[in-house]
Amino acid sequence: MTKTVPARLLPEKPRPRAWLAMIPLLLLATLLAGQGINADLIWYDELTSISHAGGIDGPFSPLDVAGSIREHSPKHAPLFFQLLAGWAWLVGWHHAPLRCLPLFCGILALAWTYRIGADFLRPGAGLWAAAFLCCNVFWLDYNHEIRMYSLQFMLLMALIWLYFFVLRHRACWRHWLCLTLCAAACLYTQPFAAFFLLALASYHLLFLRRRPACWGGVLAILSAGILYLPWLPVTLLGLRTKFDTAATAVELSEALGIFLRFLSNGNVLLLLLFLSAAALAMRADKRAFPFFWIGLATVALLLLVNEGLGLIPARRARYFLLAWGMFALFIGNGCACLKPRWLAPIALCLYLMSGFALRAEDDYLEYQGTVGIVHAYPPLGDYIEALRGQVQPQDFLLGFSATDFINHRGKRVKSTADYYMETLLGIDGAFLPTHYRDERLQADLARKLDDHPYILLAYNPQSAPPNLAQAQATLLRDYQPCAAILEEPELYVQRYEDRAFDCGRSYRAIHYDNGIHIVDYFASYDSAQKRLRLLTGWEVPDPAQLELYNISLQIIDAQWQKLHQAPDEHLYHNVLKWYEIELSTAGLAPGDYQAVIILYDRYHSSNKVRGVDQHTGEAGTILPLLHFTVDAD
Repeated sequence: MTKTVPARLLPEKPRPRAWLAMIPLLLLATLLAGQGINADLIWYDELTSISHAGGIDGPFSPLDVAGSIREHSPKHAPLFFQLLAGWAWLVGWHHAPLRCLPLFCGILALAWTYRIGADFLRPGAGLWAAAFLCCNVFWLDYNHEIRMYSLQFMLLMALIWLYFFVLRHRACWRHWLCLTLCAAACLYTQPFAAFFLLALASYHLLFLRRRPACWGGVLAILSAGILYLPWLPVTLLGLRTKFDTAATAVELSEALGIFLRFLSNGNVLLLLLFLSAAALAMRADKRAFPFFWIGLATVALLLLVNEGLGLIPARRARYFLLAWGMFALFIGNGCACLKPRWLAPIALCLYLMSGFALRAEDDYLEYQGTVGIVHAYPPLGDYIEALRGQVQPQDFLLGFSATDFINHRGKRVKSTADYYMETLLGIDGAFLPTHYRDERLQADLARKLDDHPYILLAYNPQSAPPNLAQAQATLLRDYQPCAAILEEPELYVQRYEDRAFDCGRSYRAIHYDNGIHIVDYFASYDSAQKRLRLLTGWEVPDPAQLELYNISLQIIDAQWQKLHQAPDEHLYHNVLKWYEIELSTAGLAPGDYQAVIILYDRYHSSNKVRGVDQHTGEAGTILPLLHFTVDAD
């Protein structure tokens, strides 16, 4: 005998073309979340995402991506970064198309939200729930960032739809398998999804234990946990070694206040109106109760663990997004029942206006991490667009920034400056803090420039940095000014070159048979000081080669006899990109000599690598950099 499902548990049939109302809503969400998608500079956490996916020192294979997370961010899980690497393979590493991936996930999440409400509550509930999310500025912000949270949200909504589908329909094994895989994908996106799964399990066991599908749901969640076991040791490692939130975690009252503030768009009274309407609707119709319970249980678990372990600092309020979807569905069901009908759209308009006001508050960005500091950066996007096609591969851009955090090395030892300069523009670069003066400025400038011979000094002439004159004076000690390569109202870029060079000289490259290149070299002899100066710039295509080869710089006579040499250097000993040495010629007899370079196998020194000088055409394993003459005293 087939058991019938009570009519009150069956979803209402969607009204014809009710989904058409979602089209303008999805367009509005795209507009609100996508605003500034190209103009906004990436911040530290986005740099972390790009780095793990291989956008700084990649490209990465899937194993490389997993290895990067395991080594540098074991608190995270790999799914989003794997998808980001694949997406970048299609669209490139510019942050604007990269941000389209989380934006697309957020739009799909809205579609799932509508589908849940339409299938398991009422068509209007799904529409109003999606509208509530679309008007929540905190949720919109995380659809704008290159982070995993919109993917996690989308998967959670897909999980809930699958969950209620298998409960209320004749589900076959394929549906149960999809439910299991979706739950596992949630964990592989962000391990904190475990709180949501536990909340879902609590509803399942407390209220559905007598239903035929009860143990199927339990088995699905347990199976998802089993599928996560290969990554569980990494997560546990992250909890032990990278768990850095306990010292700054907020207390219960503050955590609850943060949750209410951002769910309410900064207007708690308006949120109370929404919740009251939802509670009245639930009193008459219990179909919204599961969403209320799962959302409430998720928040309760987060708060409970936070009290015990210190899980939620103020700057990571995003953890509460786990429960956002369930409260949106609960509130959406209340809005669909609100009478008169014009009250719900007016309330949502006020809710959106409150959100814009919340976003304008001084402390808003402090709850999202270090995102606020990017406002102190120079307009890096404008630099890239203006300089593309104007630079040479060995140029080093020196700019100015109100904060040195732009040069802060991330989890893969690369900075935001490195992303914009290396990944997007193809050159090296760094930025000098505008508040540095005197000895501090000189020391920082020397450290950042290292031995780079080609400098591009960039600044806004309409708002010149206060330490510009001192930076220019410091540069003039070792560099000579050459022509300006860009003269725009808000960006002036002048080339400086090593004083030993002539402005506009051509590169002199050496290509070795193993793929290693000297991209440029320079050698000069100062007869008065009896000093030989050698400068070489290197590119190594395979990181493994850094461990395999050494460099030898020598002085030989006309009979090719070695007379003097610098200590041999391993390629990995900070040689890249520029390596400068000085050799004394004191004690050499008058005569003709050569400065030569040799690249050889460090484990078999007799195995020298053949190279070809692209300037002279000379080939061999010992290549001259300079012919010079030592005169008699």
